[in-house]
Amino acid sequence: MSEAGSQGARMPSVSTTLSKQLTDILLREQATCQALLDTVEAERHAIKTLAIGEFHPINVRRIAVLEQLQTIADARELAVRQVADAAALPGPISSLQMLLDRWKEPEVTAIRRQYEAVLVTAKRAREEIKLNVALIENFRGFIEQALTAGATAMTDGKGYNRTGQPASVNPMSAVLYQQG
Repeated sequence: MSEAGSQGARMPSVSTTLSKQLTDILLREQATCQALLDTVEAERHAIKTLAIGEFHPINVRRIAVLEQLQTIADARELAVRQVADAAALPGPISSLQMLLDRWKEPEVTAIRRQYEAVLVTAKRAREEIKLNVALIENFRGFIEQALTAGATAMTDGKGYNRTGQPASVNPMSAVLYQQG
């Protein structure tokens, strides 16, 4: 018998080890969802201030965060299968939620709380992304209206360039003046 065994040291149970593994995965997922939320907030600031030069670095960060989230989701899926197999749970278990509903270990409550925190952060990130999309669409609509107004001014015969000539042949970027 080993020295550790003779001193009464106990190895953690499979359940405890797998619970710790799931908790660690969920903590990483929570931090990564928060990083995604941070990039969405940075994007919103760039949109509002029209800081076009910031979009590329923000998108690079977002892609890296999304790749991390995919890696974490794969690890979570593997851990769920390992827990389901180790606990010999009946029926197919295809998600963490199904596992938490069927797994009857004391650690489940802590894992459930951590999972719910991840879901709250992920939901908030999705909502913030939707707000950014709406903001971008509003800017796009404003720009389209401005361009349409410029085109209308050039074709209605009421626009004049700086020399007083009709502005019908000037490019869109030219300054237009209204007669009178």
